[in-house]
Amino acid sequence: MLTTRREYFLHLLEGFKRELVLQERLLEIARKKQEILLKNDIEALVPLLEEEGELVFQTCAVERRLGKIWEEMKRQFFPKEQEMSLSRVFELADADLQGEFLLLREELSRVVRELQELNRQNTLLIEDVLNYIDVVFSLLLREVERQEQKNSPCYGPPRGERSRGGVRGILIDGVV
Repeated sequence: MLTTRREYFLHLLEGFKRELVLQERLLEIARKKQEILLKNDIEALVPLLEEEGELVFQTCAVERRLGKIWEEMKRQFFPKEQEMSLSRVFELADADLQGEFLLLREELSRVVRELQELNRQNTLLIEDVLNYIDVVFSLLLREVERQEQKNSPCYGPPRGERSRGGVRGILIDGVV
């Protein structure tokens, strides 16, 4: 059980260090995902996505723990504090810990910004892959229809069957 203000700050510091490690690993995964997407090796994404999901879960748990520690710390030592920003935590830290908190904040901010940018780029790459797949399926379906019409002795679809009409994309417009 944490009892002193310093123990709380040390516990917060360790939590932020743990979060930084998790965010750095998420950044590594985002880089690998980008390489895989550029190589169009979609199957290789599966293990990365599983690991990424686990890391996101762990990160959320760390952030919840940090929030609880901060709330308890506020109740005990800073009851008049309303704001729970990282900047405020660093301002309230013991002087000898402030430098470490500031370095952590800078590094966490850098990693999170880079991660957000890579995730944005990866989202665009995934959308491109899905659009490409949709176009390929649409072209294949049109070709199949053309071959069916070419080989059909009838003027229309066989009795009891409906005409397929226009081909719709599988992934974007719905299922054919």
